[in-house]
Amino acid sequence: MNRTGETTIWGRIYNILNIAVVIMIIIRLLTDMNFNMLIVCLFAALLVLGLLDSLDRNAWRENMFRHIFDFVLLVLFAVLYFG
Repeated sequence: MNRTGETTIWGRIYNILNIAVVIMIIIRLLTDMNFNMLIVCLFAALLVLGLLDSLDRNAWRENMFRHIFDFVLLVLFAVLYFG
């Protein structure tokens, strides 16, 4: 069990994608560029990478709310942009 605080490759990619999502949303709000599909795909990737990170570290219970939050954001943005 790898619960020592070491960051896995999935965790690193998850952190990088979090920053990318924030930048994309800011760009979307400040310009006329249409990044809707890319933002929704990034949220889906965040959900999958978060699940892989939890699987790799055997930390399902500790990260349960992170996965729920990622799923809710994915659904909300998908409904907002495509609903």
